[in-house]
Amino acid sequence: MTPVILPVILVSILPGALWLLYFYRQDRYEPEPRSLVFWVFLGGMLLVIPAGALESFGKEGLVAARNAGDLISLFYYSFFFIGLIEEGLKFLLLWFLVRPKKVMDEPVDGVVYGITAGLGFASLENFLYTQNLGLEVGIWRGIVACLAHAAFTGWGGYFLSAEGTAARAETRFALGWGVALSLHGLYNFLLFVEHPALTLAAFTMTGVLIYTLLLKMRQLVKAPLR
Repeated sequence: MTPVILPVILVSILPGALWLLYFYRQDRYEPEPRSLVFWVFLGGMLLVIPAGALESFGKEGLVAARNAGDLISLFYYSFFFIGLIEEGLKFLLLWFLVRPKKVMDEPVDGVVYGITAGLGFASLENFLYTQNLGLEVGIWRGIVACLAHAAFTGWGGYFLSAEGTAARAETRFALGWGVALSLHGLYNFLLFVEHPALTLAAFTMTGVLIYTLLLKMRQLVKAPLR
């Protein structure tokens, strides 16, 4: 490993792994299988490749919309392009990798897997941004972008194993995807407008989502009967 690559990994991928460890430990009584969590995290990382390929088709349009301040186009690209693609791929990962194993048997489990997929995605995305834009960007994204992706897919994942729902798996996954897509789209839109107040609103939104998600996880985690 070259000396140049090591700092990039330390400020981009390592934060995602550390955040994952923190959230994983919140499920302290019946934690999910570590091997499956690892594969979901790795799968989330690999999703950056197809996401980048799909989003490349709209790159020029997004740049033009941002330069022109076209709010309608920015809304479309935020929700129905980037949000739809990235959260759609994450939920496809959960559908094909986690759902068949029937391990989401506790209310908090969907949150854990959603956070894991989000952090995996953010980690490789951060690595690519850091390589291109420098370590300062990587440090910032290691905090903000990681937590944002964890919040979007974590809240979406909540609906996959929430108590009191008798809906079919397809319905729960569609609902979770819709929630994650909406949160992701709103975050992107606030950033794409490039107004200081809206940028601050996006960061505040991330903080509120993470704080409430942690509260929800602690509420869902129950001590086993003895």
